Parts: sequence; structure tokens; C-alpha cells
Amino acid sequence: MEKEAIEAAASAVASKSTYGGAATSVLGWLLSSEFTVIVGIVVAVAGLAVNWYYKAKADRRQEAEHEARMARLKRGKSSDTDLGELGGEG
Repeated sequence: MEKEAIEAAASAVASKSTYGGAATSVLGWLLSSEFTVIVGIVVAVAGLAVNWYYKAKADRRQEAEHEARMARLKRGKSSDTDLGELGGEG
């Protein structure tokens, strides 16, 4: 659970850095500063890449949880349970 919280925080930071990079690019363009535009674009692209990575990781985790829930339902068990215990039953 702690790992998921860290990943969620990293995703939030990446999202904010994407917006910050985009804002820096616009500010650099308004000020006619090529260096500021380049830095803004680099920060925005890096933030987008990190955000994409963590969103893809969360999607894979949710897919695995869904598969575990569906397998449990197919075995005739109840679906409302703590997902942490799904692997322990056989």
C-alpha cells in the first residue's frame, strides 16, 4: 500500500511539473527568451513522460486486481473483499 501512495505522489508531481514546464515555455515565448522556452519544453516533456509511466503502471495494477476479482467470482466467492487477501485463498 505504501508503494501505491508513493507512485500516486510521483504521478501528481509529474503532472504538476508538466503544467509548470508548459507555463515556463509560454513565459519564455512571451519574453522572447529562447533558453527559457527550451527549458520549459524539456520540463514539460519530462513531466509528461513520468506521468505516462505511472499511469501505465496503475493501469496494469488495476487490470491485475480486476482479473483477481473476476477469478474469485468465477469460483463462486463474494466479490466484496479486501484485495490483499485474494491470493491467499485457494
